[in-house]
Amino acid sequence: MSAITPGLALGCFDMLRLVGRSRLTFGQIVSSFSHFSAIRSDEIVSFAQETGWALSSDDGVAMLSPAGERLVALEGYEPMLRQVLLDHIDAVKPAWVQCAAHGRSKVMSFAGTRVAQVIVEAGLAGGFGDDVVEFWDLLAARARGLRDASLARIGRQGERLTIAYEEARTGRKPKWVAVNNNADGYDVLSVVGEGDSRSLSIEVKASAQGAAGALHLTRNEWEMARDRMVHEFHLWDIASEPPLLARVSVEQMAGHVPSDAGSGRWESVSVPFKVFSGMFGAARLS
Repeated sequence: MSAITPGLALGCFDMLRLVGRSRLTFGQIVSSFSHFSAIRSDEIVSFAQETGWALSSDDGVAMLSPAGERLVALEGYEPMLRQVLLDHIDAVKPAWVQCAAHGRSKVMSFAGTRVAQVIVEAGLAGGFGDDVVEFWDLLAARARGLRDASLARIGRQGERLTIAYEEARTGRKPKWVAVNNNADGYDVLSVVGEGDSRSLSIEVKASAQGAAGALHLTRNEWEMARDRMVHEFHLWDIASEPPLLARVSVEQMAGHVPSDAGSGRWESVSVPFKVFSGMFGAARLS
């Protein structure tokens, strides 16, 4: 999909209004109108469909989707551009949106000149009016959602690797605890070994940044680790091919966990993968 620009947005506004008052197919629109707002009509049609503003009815006629109806119902150029930005983000999930979690200036620096121009013309590049602040809060929420979704996918990948590794190591299928209840303080329940059926609880941490990554350990995870009879941490470097595994004991992790002091109480800690760099190695998964 093309990056959003003010001209592309304007062309979509014109095309969507046409769709709302006529009964033309998308093919007829492209053949009858060479351009909308100086942008080729085929590019406009493609962008509007990919963003989810327009679709074909059962008989092939172009029609507005609920999102398209919402967009053209807005009054004023700035409100429409703001909605364009939100719809574009929801449809494409561009990498730059994650900068919104760090504030407006980061987005303006990393989104690219075309997107930045849309932000400027939408009246969002400066000022602290309630509507402007509300928009940036919406973007920050989307950024956190994308980041959390990405971290969740990476975490699940690590858990799957641990499931495969433990089954190969012990000959038994371990329990994927985190799928049913992620509040237990560990992710996988295996056994100590082929000849030792004692339970082994495993907290899995995965990084797509290799040695530059870090694990985030919550107080609940740490207290569970200390309370279990046999527990270990699986750290997966999924940036490597094949993925590399470090099996870290509670004792080895303890040196990187803070202590409460005075009235202060720690809730989570970030531990760099690199402190365990000498422990990573290839893992047998089958």
